[in-house]
Amino acid sequence: MAVECGVPVVLIDQERFHEIDRIAMGRAFALQNEMGRFFDERIYQEELSSRCSDAGMSVQREVLLRISHRDFHKDYFLDFLVENSALFEMKAVDGLNSNHQRQLLNYLHLLNLQHGKLINFRPASVESRFVSTQLTREKRLAFSIDKTTWNEGLEASEVLIDALAGLLGEWGVFLDSNLYREALLHLTAEKSPGLQEVEIVRSGRAIVIQKMCLLTPDIAWHLSAHHEHLESYEVHMRRLLNHTNLRAIHWINLNKHQVIMKTLKK
Repeated sequence: MAVECGVPVVLIDQERFHEIDRIAMGRAFALQNEMGRFFDERIYQEELSSRCSDAGMSVQREVLLRISHRDFHKDYFLDFLVENSALFEMKAVDGLNSNHQRQLLNYLHLLNLQHGKLINFRPASVESRFVSTQLTREKRLAFSIDKTTWNEGLEASEVLIDALAGLLGEWGVFLDSNLYREALLHLTAEKSPGLQEVEIVRSGRAIVIQKMCLLTPDIAWHLSAHHEHLESYEVHMRRLLNHTNLRAIHWINLNKHQVIMKTLKK
């Protein structure tokens, strides 16, 4: 099984989520009004959990969520799951940002849920952000792969292709790009150098080193999840390549339902 959760999860509609959310947010505001905004995140988690439980709701904290493929696995811990269906992530930061939203979306996709909420206790008034998705697991498995500019003749290319095909076939697309990257490093570890320091050169001399994912000592791979300005991204990828002693970089870009695989060579 690719995804395992420590508790059974129940899919609910948006109306039911908002019913739960109204209760949780009312207690979140009351909590900040009473205790202030400068506690650690875990303290808000514990106190809000207690208050929601007192309101008659079932609350699970730090729920284990494991995703696996072959002998790779990664564990996440969900902050706050109410009624086995409404997912909340707690923060105590200056402000919510897109990384927090991507984190919650990743959890929703893994759980095959549609609605979640970010709650941030650090601002002067509780900040929150509703996050939703219509992407079911079945929809995430409906992707296409474009390999028209991929050079399969380069050494060890099939190792990366096989590992990626297996991952996407089981997990689908739209998950966190760092998760795919971490899994690919693990799955190709026996036949490739993996994450290594690469010299960055200018005018024929090394000026600094940078870690890159290597397929062979002189062929790297790079995974991204960009949906816009791909031509500009490629220009800068080629500039990176030209300032190394590498022969090529295999570039994998997860562009929504299209996976683009391109080989950049000097």
